[in-house]
Amino acid sequence: RYFVQKKGGFVTDDHTFINKYAKIPTIDIVPYYPEGDFFEHWHTVKDDMDAIDKATLQAVGQTVMQVIYSEK
Repeated sequence: RYFVQKKGGFVTDDHTFINKYAKIPTIDIVPYYPEGDFFEHWHTVKDDMDAIDKATLQAVGQTVMQVIYSEK
């Protein structure tokens, strides 16, 4: 299951400052790990396409495209 309908923790990420100070609308899509922090390569030089689960990327991509095409 890709999109869990439950409350989680709060994270302040680098995108917050882009939204707030640069006034550039962004969305931050991050994985949810109920047992703790982000995955081991998060924000390291190994945080690249090899670290991304292809099925998750497809699910997120299809969902984002549906939202974009549904906007009026």
